[in-house]
Amino acid sequence: MVFGFAIWASGLVATPALAGSTKSPVELLEFRDLVDSSREKAVKTERFRVFRRRQEAQPTSQGRRVPIKAHLPSSGGPFPVVLISHGAGGNWDTHFAQADDLASHGYAVFCLEHTGSNTDRMKSSLRVLKNLKDMIHDSTEVLARPKDISFAINQLTEWNRSHPQLKGRLDLGRIGVLGHSFGAYTVMAVAGMRPALDWIEPKIAPGTGVGPDLSDPRVKCAVALSPQAPGDPFFLKESYRSLRVPLLGISGTRDRQSNGDEPAARLRSFELWPKSDGKNAFVWITDAGHLDFTDSSGGDEQGRPSAGRADVQRVVRAATLLFFDQCLRGKGSTGAAITEEALKPTWGGAVKRVEVFRK
Repeated sequence: MVFGFAIWASGLVATPALAGSTKSPVELLEFRDLVDSSREKAVKTERFRVFRRRQEAQPTSQGRRVPIKAHLPSSGGPFPVVLISHGAGGNWDTHFAQADDLASHGYAVFCLEHTGSNTDRMKSSLRVLKNLKDMIHDSTEVLARPKDISFAINQLTEWNRSHPQLKGRLDLGRIGVLGHSFGAYTVMAVAGMRPALDWIEPKIAPGTGVGPDLSDPRVKCAVALSPQAPGDPFFLKESYRSLRVPLLGISGTRDRQSNGDEPAARLRSFELWPKSDGKNAFVWITDAGHLDFTDSSGGDEQGRPSAGRADVQRVVRAATLLFFDQCLRGKGSTGAAITEEALKPTWGGAVKRVEVFRK
């Protein structure tokens, strides 16, 4: 069972220059101690009844830590902005190589660390799989992650005014988001999809149906790697109706969902996305698995390898760059340039076929 925790492998994967971009040197900035003081840190407690156990969230100390690592071109700007959300058990380096690649093509990329569902929490006991399952069903974390994105945008706004290395270098009128697995849920919620209340604990009134609107109007488009189909734990069929910005989904025939649903369920869920004159797109990669959609090569940690990652990453990075170039830079109609023909130069090795769907 895989929940999108941090996956690493050695070796950077080059993105083909399909969009005509010129690569630039990249610099890194780390902000380890950022705290959103507007939020209370909630800790779950358990109360036992005769026949069942009930979990309750108790507010404790003020504030939630939201570490951010920035990848951006070493000079110039202002640049369009992309924020990246890792999967359950990941950290700000889970997408290191992908962030570096986007930055080399002229984007200011900010990788968030969601401290309620990061690597430290995953390793907090020997029960790693249980920890992962608990994370994605934790109502506090399910609601907190999209708010981390909004907090980060607030922070970028302040940095763009006053930070010595970022002042005036961020184009905050052009913001996109990217996430994988639990991170895919996160960016889909920021893009307007509303979370299901049915499977999360502690319960939130009314206990079933769709939850609150967690979208952020400053986000102009989103990329969801391993986007979820309806069902335990994230979305209902009704959740998809409120999508409000262009969304690119990318998945594959070996990308099984955390609840055990077959990979094709992810592709079928595209039927539930609203029509958007072709702006919404879905890239379906034959033989791509869940672990192939992250790559933290070059980051501080290394982890489980994936045999198909290098081949899948060529497709993912090319499609992602095309999408952001269209949505955030106005290079053509959003989604129109993401075609099977455009992506065919990236096929090879483990990738034998790529299909593109739009609506």
